[in-house]
Amino acid sequence: MDRKRMRIPLSLQYLSFYIIILIIPVFFLGYIIHFYLLANLKGQVMASNEQKLVQMKEMVDTKLSEFHKISMQVSTQHELTPYYVDNFFDVFKAKRILNYKVGNEFIYELFYHIRGNDYLFSGDSSYSIDSFIRSYYQFQNWTPEQFYQDINESAQPFLRNSEEVKIFNGEPAGIITYGVPVPFNSKNPYGTIIFLIKEQMIQDMLKNVVNSDEGNAFIIDENNQIVAALHDKSKIKEVTGKIKESQSIGVQSLKIEKQTYYISHVESNFLDWSYFTLTPETELMKDVNSIRDKVLLSYVAILLAGILIIYFGMRINYQPLQKLIRRTEEKWARVVGNHHGLDKIWGAIDYSEQTNQLLSKRVEHNRPVLQQHLLIRLLRGEIASYEEFNILGKDIDIQLNQSSYYVMLIEFYDKDFVNRKMSKLVNDWLSKLESLEKYQIELFETSKIVFIVSGDADRLLLHEWYQTFIKSRSYSVTLGIGNSYYDATQIGKSHLEASTALNYKLIKGTNQIIFFEETSADNSNNQWYDKEIVDRLELYLRQRDKEQVTKIMGQVIEIIKSPSANLFFAKCLMFDVSSTVMRIVHDLEQVHQELEEIMPDVLQINDFHSIEEMEETVTQMIQTVFKFYDQSDTEHQLLDDLLSYLRENYHDYQISIQVLAEHFSLSEAYIMRYFKKQTGETILQHLNRLRMEHTKHLLKTSDLQIKEIALQVGYSDVSSFIRKFKQQEKLTPGEYRKKYTNKNAI
Repeated sequence: MDRKRMRIPLSLQYLSFYIIILIIPVFFLGYIIHFYLLANLKGQVMASNEQKLVQMKEMVDTKLSEFHKISMQVSTQHELTPYYVDNFFDVFKAKRILNYKVGNEFIYELFYHIRGNDYLFSGDSSYSIDSFIRSYYQFQNWTPEQFYQDINESAQPFLRNSEEVKIFNGEPAGIITYGVPVPFNSKNPYGTIIFLIKEQMIQDMLKNVVNSDEGNAFIIDENNQIVAALHDKSKIKEVTGKIKESQSIGVQSLKIEKQTYYISHVESNFLDWSYFTLTPETELMKDVNSIRDKVLLSYVAILLAGILIIYFGMRINYQPLQKLIRRTEEKWARVVGNHHGLDKIWGAIDYSEQTNQLLSKRVEHNRPVLQQHLLIRLLRGEIASYEEFNILGKDIDIQLNQSSYYVMLIEFYDKDFVNRKMSKLVNDWLSKLESLEKYQIELFETSKIVFIVSGDADRLLLHEWYQTFIKSRSYSVTLGIGNSYYDATQIGKSHLEASTALNYKLIKGTNQIIFFEETSADNSNNQWYDKEIVDRLELYLRQRDKEQVTKIMGQVIEIIKSPSANLFFAKCLMFDVSSTVMRIVHDLEQVHQELEEIMPDVLQINDFHSIEEMEETVTQMIQTVFKFYDQSDTEHQLLDDLLSYLRENYHDYQISIQVLAEHFSLSEAYIMRYFKKQTGETILQHLNRLRMEHTKHLLKTSDLQIKEIALQVGYSDVSSFIRKFKQQEKLTPGEYRKKYTNKNAI
């Protein structure tokens, strides 16, 4: 007995796969956090310490550089020069000038000494040197002799690191002393300014640099002497000695008494001071480890939440796949057979792909037929432009890339030759013709071949080509050449012209090339009919104005039946009318079969032999179009309502697109786009045309003043009304009235 292969349910396969996908990045990220992000975080903490240290260094350098500026400012005050201060009491005149410490918290006290004098002056008082050093400020290591020598003989700024000083016999305080000669950078200074800075001020700044209570920060000078320290000065010399040995600036680690410290170190070029922070590794890693633990807990939570989300999400998202599999089973049961899960879908896809390939081969096989259909549509005048033709022909590999084209008709008379060699021979002839594009159209006439050829119908070139490659043959061939046109809708007319030229062989004879312009049908000096009548027909057809269309078609029939019209002239007018109607029909969303059948193409028009036959076809064609319109009234109700509203309200000068949109509860953009698509003109153009038609009627039939007519047709501004009327009619309203009144009188 055959045992069925055990199959894991597809849903369980997906669930397991997605959970594995989730677990892999979670563990990978955990690895990165432990071995990279934590180290990076530690580096960021140290970099932050170093940045704070740099900021402190720049702040201290800035404060000390201000001392030099104060020295320069004092040297510019003539009240503080030796020539002005002659005795103890003279300095009181300049006390306010010594108040430089006001607003500068960094300075604890400031004293000014004129060299050779026995006094120190401040903004508060004056002191003799002896009482100052022995009573008021008792320095622990600065003897009176050294003090006197430093303030009288130092040509450069001098600095005394933090030392204990009893101030006014009180508690000792750490004081940093900085002396600056006056004038600053002078070879022969005449005074000295002494700045006293409390070490506590520096310590407060150092506290902002250290992140923990166990850390330390300090400043040493170029001689490894401590300028100021936050606390625990006993270990500082040992630390600085090891740092100097390594000659490293930045962040480094040192082992001191079996404990690892991370040290940040920056140096100042201003006073050759070095700034340090000392952070125990245990203190630094406390924050780092805390963050690590939080991150790991977060990832565990993410992992659990992700598994739950995957489970419920998979259940929701798997339902469409289940439906697809069931649909495949229902639709392609005989194709998918006993396949399992997705294999059923793949089986259906493979079957569809094979079917599509078969269809593609059929389409490729029918490509010439599709190309012929598109070329025939061009010949019938159904295509409005070469651009539209190229869009339709893109997928079937046919394009018209030149600006103008004409039609060539070739007719053979040897029936045996026609059946055997005609197509191959003509293609060989056309390959010798200097024209970029040549397209053959199969019209099922065994003795004739139709070609659409690019460029202008150059008589000299075509005559030479005909004489060289065709005339000398032993068989009889006649060619008819139509005019060249830049408008795609006129290609059918070129066919009518080529056919007329070919029929002219009854007069000129066979076995030659005949151009339409050589026939009596071509009358280039006169305009046979006004093209405006065709444009107005298209406009009223799109607007479904049956009354106006009937009126225009009556004018068309009158033109066809007029004594001056010949058969070719009537065919051309018939072609323009027919192609216009066909373009409108093809723009409709649904085209009835009866419309397709009644529309005459260029070949049928060419076969008409009487005016009555064409009149009957035109009448039947228009009746069928309006029959179709009547059947689709509901689809065009909005257009009818719009046209009716404009006819009833065009005389209102306040009417606008906004008013129209609000009346029909539609957006302005939609109503403009819809009206243009349905009628072929904009709302404003239609409104202006209605007004102008009524204006012309009033000018011909009434004695109203121009201003009154303007108000009646919807213009509140007479000058604007006159300008628009003249722009359209090439006459002012007064000139128009005079012209047509005279005509009526005659």
